Amino acid sequence: MIWKVPITICSYRDLGVKGGREKTGKERGSFLYSLKLTIPLLILLAALSVIGTLIPQNAPEQQYLQLYSKETYSILRDVGLLDMYHSWWFMGVLVLLAVNLSACSLKRLPGVWRQVREAKRGYARLATYLTHVSVLLILLGGLVGAVWGFKGYVQIAEGESVEGIFLNNPQRARIPLEFTVRCDAFRVDFYPDGSPKEYISTLTFMEGEKVVLDHVPLRVNHPITYRGLTFYQASYGISDRSSRAVVEVRKRGGRGNSITVKLGQGEMKPIPGTGAQIGFMKYRAKVHDFGEGILLVLFTPGSVPESFWLFKRFSGIEGLQVGDFIFVFKELKKKYYTGIQITHDPGVPIVWVGCSLLVTGMVLTFTFRKPQKREFAQEA
Repeated sequence: MIWKVPITICSYRDLGVKGGREKTGKERGSFLYSLKLTIPLLILLAALSVIGTLIPQNAPEQQYLQLYSKETYSILRDVGLLDMYHSWWFMGVLVLLAVNLSACSLKRLPGVWRQVREAKRGYARLATYLTHVSVLLILLGGLVGAVWGFKGYVQIAEGESVEGIFLNNPQRARIPLEFTVRCDAFRVDFYPDGSPKEYISTLTFMEGEKVVLDHVPLRVNHPITYRGLTFYQASYGISDRSSRAVVEVRKRGGRGNSITVKLGQGEMKPIPGTGAQIGFMKYRAKVHDFGEGILLVLFTPGSVPESFWLFKRFSGIEGLQVGDFIFVFKELKKKYYTGIQITHDPGVPIVWVGCSLLVTGMVLTFTFRKPQKREFAQEA
């Protein structure tokens, strides 16, 4: 038996050979569509991504100084590794990769189009170029977001408003908003072990005196978008400036009635009927194993200021004796602040279009490609 197998022979043109002789001279600009450029660019991007993961990006200076020496911090900052994804050299790598991909696609397009028409191998091969275009759009969206986008952060105490945010960069530059954001209320629910279960901010957006969005809930993983900015619920805490410590003060020996003093953090008030003053320095939900406590300072005429911790669990009826006074920590009227992350990324729509084209191109390439048929003839 003899098996006859038809074999398709590539032309000299398809092999890059002219007149049966191999081209010896390099074409102008061949380096741009060479794998010798593509592979190093991909390796470089992978390495930079690892570096950007290991080195915290856009963190405060104090955080970097806890991790590195001052000299190392200065070098990393000057090189641009602390804000790497906005550096000119990182964007340059992305641009060069886009140019390389474009050059490769344009170089091969005529040959692929000729094979599609002459060999009738199916138009699905052209879907590869749709995939290439999608990658270019994703790179373009990333560049647009890096150049014209930003990320910021702001803390808003309950009942207060802000008209500006601070950028997430080492300089912590403040940029104004064209509107006002007010935190109407904040609620946090806890599990039995004390860990937060859910926290929600209620926000109102105003244009001047006009309310545009009223009492909108902001939850974790449920952002709010307004005027091109996206607001994410990021953190929360007790507002030191807005919270008030309630302290009961009375003279030692039971002389006179007890006096209730309400103090904000950093605030100092006189103790009525005496020449002494009391100041509220700081609050801690847990001080070692003593629980909730406040740090106070007592100023008595003719005496050195005396600071002391006043714990709620140990105050009781007797209270804590300091100097000529007895202090009782009654309560802390807490006001929370909400920590909100704000992002502006004009490249997101471009990235979404690129992702849609990428999926479409992959489906067309692998689903509608016609398999190459081989015919076998049998002779006896």
